[in-house]
Amino acid sequence: MGFMAESAVNLPKEALAGNVFAVSILLIAVYISIVVVNKLTEFIVLFLRRVILLVIVTLALYQFTLMFLDKLSVEGATVDTLLFGGAGLLVGLAAVIFSAHAMFRSLSHPRKPGEEPKKAAGSDDGDVEEKPPEPTSTLSALREDKKLGLVVAYLVVAEFGVISSKTISAPDVQVGVGFFIVFLLAALFFISQSYSSMGRGLRHFAVVFILGAVLSVILGHYWGGYSLQELLSETYFVTDSMVAFVTGIAVSLFMGSK
Repeated sequence: MGFMAESAVNLPKEALAGNVFAVSILLIAVYISIVVVNKLTEFIVLFLRRVILLVIVTLALYQFTLMFLDKLSVEGATVDTLLFGGAGLLVGLAAVIFSAHAMFRSLSHPRKPGEEPKKAAGSDDGDVEEKPPEPTSTLSALREDKKLGLVVAYLVVAEFGVISSKTISAPDVQVGVGFFIVFLLAALFFISQSYSSMGRGLRHFAVVFILGAVLSVILGHYWGGYSLQELLSETYFVTDSMVAFVTGIAVSLFMGSK
C-alpha cells in the first residue's frame, strides 16, 4: 500500500520526465475521470438546482415569518395581518416541504446518466419517442401543465420574502424602468435556453407576469405599507414591490425550467 501511494504521488513528476508507464497511467486516469464526471454532470446539475430552490424558499419563508411576528407584536392580530400572514405561511411551508422532498428524492432516486427515453408502444425499432398529445388550446395546455401550480407557489413565496426583507430598489424611475426592461429580455433569453419547450416557457412567463404584477401591488400595499397611488404610478419602479415582482418571476421560471 505504501509503495502504491508513493507511486501515485510521484506519477505526475515521472510523467513529466518522460516515463512511458507514468504517462500512460496518468492519461488513462484522466480519461476515466472525465467519463465519470460527464456521467455525474446531469445528476449534479439537477441536485444543485434543487438545493438552490430550497435555500431561496427557506430564506424567503424565514424573512416573511420575522415580519409576520413583528406585525403581530406591533399592530396586533388585525384581519390583514392574519389573512396575509396565514396565506404566506401556508404557501411558504408547502414550498419548503416540496423543495426538501425533491432534493432528498434526487439523492435516493437519481436519474441514471444517459437513460434512454421511453419508446412508444408497438414500435419495433424503438426510434419513436412516446409523446403526449398536443394541447388544442392555450387554456387546455395550462390545465394540463403539472408544474404550473408549483411555479405560482414559488412566485408567491419569493414575493412575500422580498417584501418582508430589506432589499435594494432602484434609485430613480429611469433606472428602475431600464432594469425592468433588461430583466424581461434576460427572462426571455433564459426561457429559450433552459426550457425544453419554448411554448411552455412562454405560457409560464405570461402567467407569472400577470399574477406577479397583481400580487406585487397587493402585497406592496397591504404588507409593505406602500400607498396605491405609489404602486399604480411610475413610482412603482423604485419600490420594493418591483423588486419582489422580478424576483418572483426569476425564481418561478427557474423552478419551472427543464
